[in-house]
Amino acid sequence: MTCVAHAADAIAPVALREAFFQYEGDAREVRVTLPDTWGARHRPTVGRATYRIPFDLAEVPRAGLTARFTRISSTRRVLLNGFPVGNESLEGNEHGIPDLLSLPAPMLRAGPNVLEIEVRHRDRGGLSDGIVGDPIRLRADHNDELVVDRELPRALNMGMATLSIFLLLVWTRRRSETTIGLFGVLAFLGSVRNYAYFAEFSLFPGAVSDWFFFSAQVWTITLFTAFARSLQVPPPKGRGLTRALFAFGVGVPLIALAAYPSGLMPSMRMTVYPVLLLAGFISAGLLWRVARVRRDATHVVLAVAFTCVILAGLHDHLYQQGLLPVTGWFWIPLVMPFAFGVYAVMTMSRLVTAVGEVERLNTELEQRVLQRTRALQNANATKSRFLASASHDLRQPVAAIGLMVSLLREQAPARPMQAMIDRVDEAVASMEAMLRGLLDLSRFESGTVRARPQRVALQSLFDAIDLHERDAAAAKGLALRFRPTRLAVQADPVLLDQVLRNLVSNAVRYTERGGVLVSARARGAGEVLIQVWDTGIGIAPEDQTAVFEEFVQVGNAARQRTRGLGLGLSIVRRSAGVMGHALSLRSTPGRGSCFGLQVPRSSVENPAADDTPKPEIGAAPLAGLRIVLVEDDDAVREGLAGRLQAWGATIKAFDGVPALRAALPPAGSPHRGDFTDLVITDQRLPGGSGLVVIELVRQRCGATRAMVVTGDTSPGDLTLLEASGVPVLHKPFRSEALLAAVLQARATVAVGEVV
Repeated sequence: MTCVAHAADAIAPVALREAFFQYEGDAREVRVTLPDTWGARHRPTVGRATYRIPFDLAEVPRAGLTARFTRISSTRRVLLNGFPVGNESLEGNEHGIPDLLSLPAPMLRAGPNVLEIEVRHRDRGGLSDGIVGDPIRLRADHNDELVVDRELPRALNMGMATLSIFLLLVWTRRRSETTIGLFGVLAFLGSVRNYAYFAEFSLFPGAVSDWFFFSAQVWTITLFTAFARSLQVPPPKGRGLTRALFAFGVGVPLIALAAYPSGLMPSMRMTVYPVLLLAGFISAGLLWRVARVRRDATHVVLAVAFTCVILAGLHDHLYQQGLLPVTGWFWIPLVMPFAFGVYAVMTMSRLVTAVGEVERLNTELEQRVLQRTRALQNANATKSRFLASASHDLRQPVAAIGLMVSLLREQAPARPMQAMIDRVDEAVASMEAMLRGLLDLSRFESGTVRARPQRVALQSLFDAIDLHERDAAAAKGLALRFRPTRLAVQADPVLLDQVLRNLVSNAVRYTERGGVLVSARARGAGEVLIQVWDTGIGIAPEDQTAVFEEFVQVGNAARQRTRGLGLGLSIVRRSAGVMGHALSLRSTPGRGSCFGLQVPRSSVENPAADDTPKPEIGAAPLAGLRIVLVEDDDAVREGLAGRLQAWGATIKAFDGVPALRAALPPAGSPHRGDFTDLVITDQRLPGGSGLVVIELVRQRCGATRAMVVTGDTSPGDLTLLEASGVPVLHKPFRSEALLAAVLQARATVAVGEVV
């Protein structure tokens, strides 16, 4: 092997600079100098021809030699001294490529030799000069050349294709970015076409490849023009040119497809390519105009890049026509990836900058939202404190008025006076209803409301609501009907009562003619749908969400006091939410509404009826009951004392903790159990609270039954009272509610009593 290598190295390279050329159909050979470009000699640039290249060798190396050409047709037949060598390639793409020809030693002769090469070209006909020499050295040189001539353009165009796919993905997510979409399509099409230039063989027949490359040129310029127009400032009006571009981009390739069988493709190239180049330069001019208007680096780089691409296209057109040396190469496969790549990188940089700006703005927005949320929370807390304070101050006089009116009704027998008292009582009831709504809202905001599901017989609930709303419906001439039912549900009885009472009351309030119907029907095996129908004013679709918000009233622009504060449906929504039951609304303006509540059905049997006699207000239900009353408001204290005494109770009234402490028997007194049977106390007191009063009485008098009467609605106080377990009656209240609460408190376990 060493001898062979040295023998080959001893042979000096032989340059192949002259040949005898014969084009198919020519009568005789002509001497040409290599490199030979057919177009430069005014010969057809396509077709078949034969090169006969003589060369001399001083001796023949045992390892043979290699002939290297920088441009030789990929479709060829090679003869060495009349013998075919194994370099036949009759199925290539008929393009000039760098290649090596193996010259076996048995076919070589010392002295004159002849290398005969038959080539076939589809375009750019010609042959470069060659060199005959050591196979190893020429192989190394050939591989180095392939890196620049083939591998580099391939890699660049693969990178451009990848970048174009990324831009197309961006465009699919943001269809408004037409410019990015057009650029992505243009770059992808160009990269595919450029890559195909350097394929060792064609995937398709020559005719199809010719048509594809021709069409790719048409599509590239069409997209380039559309891309340039999309950047114009101001944007172009009308779609005439857009339609013309579309017709050109589709029509010309179709015409070429139809013309190919008749051999008119070369003529079409000669006609269409100059038009494409002209359109390219015009489009580049549009980009320069945009750069002058925009005055930024991105558009200047874009204009420079596309101008370079069009100039490269002009070079490649001349090269394609054989007007430039055959040893050259296409510029577009190198220029386009660099030019498009620079713009694509700048576009991606702009996108990254935009994403960074969006992230910064999002962070800033989150901070603003957090600050705004805190401000709203503070404002909401301030509102809650204001409502609690204001409602407490309002509840005191309203409670006193209610108690006084109740006593006055019993003591004023004259009919004219009774009518006036009824009007006052009606006004007080309206104020009490409003204040109860504020109390319910405060309880929900405090988070003290918890659902305690149990079996609820719907008929009993219907009867109670019917009794409560019957007079209001009759006063308006409405038919209030509750469809009889034997169904029972599993729900919180207090919250369910609150929901249905508010829905029925709301229906009666907003219905002027017709009636209100309440029904319950089973839905499947485990659900009951309770519905409240009315023939009232209805609710417009755009208001059907807002009506469930606080202080929202539809159809009460004058804010009539008889229609409340707009809290009823808000409380309905919150109550249903606490129970976890679905609430629905269907309504047609002018025809009425239907509210629905879906509740789990109960499978427990009906319990025995409660035969406990209900107290009569006209009797003395509290006869003999000793009550300690602690209330700092003089009017409320006087009203409560009078009302309780009228029911037969013995009252010891105090205005605060100090007065009570002074009157209580000392701890350990033998008569301490005779001091009181029940403590009724306000929660907010000078020198203490209602819970302090109860604890003080328990310490001095032992186990004590107690109840708190309060006007407080602050979330903190409500939570504290809920946790204490002491019965609570919220001001204002009707006399009936006061009596029921006292009777219930008397029946409870005494505070401090061991059970």
